[in-house]
Amino acid sequence: MAQGEHQVDPARPMEWRKRRKLARGGWKDLAYVPRGRCQWNMTLAAQAYSLLRRRVARPDLNLWAAMHACPPSARYVELGPNALVLWHGTSAVRAEKIRRVGLYPKKGVWATTEPMLAHSFARGRSTRFSAGSAVVVLLLDKENIPVEFEMASESDTLRFRSHVGPEYIEYVLWDDRIDFAGRKRATRPRPWGVARFKKAEGRWAPRSRPPVRFDPGQSYESLQQWLELSIRRILTALGSASALEVFSSLYATIDPADALSHEMILEALEGLCPRPRRRRGDVKHFSLGG
Repeated sequence: MAQGEHQVDPARPMEWRKRRKLARGGWKDLAYVPRGRCQWNMTLAAQAYSLLRRRVARPDLNLWAAMHACPPSARYVELGPNALVLWHGTSAVRAEKIRRVGLYPKKGVWATTEPMLAHSFARGRSTRFSAGSAVVVLLLDKENIPVEFEMASESDTLRFRSHVGPEYIEYVLWDDRIDFAGRKRATRPRPWGVARFKKAEGRWAPRSRPPVRFDPGQSYESLQQWLELSIRRILTALGSASALEVFSSLYATIDPADALSHEMILEALEGLCPRPRRRRGDVKHFSLGG
């Protein structure tokens, strides 16, 4: 397998079944979180950006990337307010080719500003063709879109009628990770590091000898300490966040993902923020200020 190429396992399809128990328990945003102790995946990352997009007029793509242990995009910084972030859902097999040569339309290629629409299409491709799923993140200058396009009936969807080169691809979301595909990385914000744990005597412990450095002023000696520090960092970075956004960043910054259970995260989140507020869609939002 070539360097940077993603291994697709058709025998291990993603599970898209709704978690009705979580939804009924007041966690509507967690309805499609994978069952049990789970692996972080494309579903969480796409939905996390979607929820952020509902709260702020211009969600920060580079902050989202850093919170998922990914390099930030220099092009995103250079474009500033003109940055147009688009999401294209496809199969994992096709995404490998798209990353190399870009998008070639036959009857038109669709991309959207709403990541969950792209995710829904990727889910359909995965189910139909058993070829894995992927979402490609495109970055264009909205004041000077370099390819022929038209707006679809939905205001957040574009249809391209000419080739979209690979130079406009910044990230590819796979079932189990995000790859930076841009030409140049930004210097800030720094990607959040991945904490590595091992199981010893039936308990999860840091791989490095504790205390382990978390940031310039903090360290941790246990999984629970890392979890609480990480939740505080997420809520500080976003101001407030849904449980889904917390899940997405946590599972992207821990290895192995099995070290965390859903119950551990929810207990720590409710312990730090005992009075969540309900916002659009009846989703709980947490902040350190209560």
